[in-house]
Amino acid sequence: MAIEDAEQELWRRYHEDEDAAARDYLFLKYAPWARRVAGGVMGRVPLRGMEWADHVQNAQIGLLEAMSRFDVRRGIEFTAFAKPRVRGAIFNGIRAFMRSPADRSMDTVASDRAQSLWETDDQDPLDGFIDAVVGLSLGYFLENGSDAGDVDSLRIDRLLGDVLLDLPSRQRQIVIAHYFHHRQFQQIAEDMHVTKGRVSQLHKSALAALRDALRQRNAVRDSFF
Repeated sequence: MAIEDAEQELWRRYHEDEDAAARDYLFLKYAPWARRVAGGVMGRVPLRGMEWADHVQNAQIGLLEAMSRFDVRRGIEFTAFAKPRVRGAIFNGIRAFMRSPADRSMDTVASDRAQSLWETDDQDPLDGFIDAVVGLSLGYFLENGSDAGDVDSLRIDRLLGDVLLDLPSRQRQIVIAHYFHHRQFQQIAEDMHVTKGRVSQLHKSALAALRDALRQRNAVRDSFF
């Protein structure tokens, strides 16, 4: 029996016969892949205080959910089907960690940022998740720059400065105060005489505008920003 046929049979046994052994085999096969997805998220969105094991556990939760929903008859690669769900579970874990009472000592600046980007309103949940990932990646780049030192990275650093200057005044003020001076949204709100919620909205809009400007100038690949 071909490998592909053997795996199809395992999926059939798992879903139709509720075969625990088939489920466990499939889980063990894809668990290393789920860990790599967790590693990719952790590398893009470093979060102080959250352990690697927590990211892996959340990835495994997403993997199990994806396995339960996967229909092999549709002819889709499992990893392509599962990746958004595994990433979603990882980010759900990050969101729960940041909102838990245990994280009181965590950097409020980072918490403000993440909550702003996860305010999806009526947006499609998957689109909201993608936008949050992109926004966090761009925010990390704004705050830390690039340590690669190659020509492309230096070019992006310069372009970021240029597009920042093109932002509307209030958006630019928020980005500079938050990412360069590490000020909390509440502090920025008091300086600007607006609500914290308004600062959060302007922050999210500013990152979207920065991303669009960089894409228009062909500065980055869509897969990153």
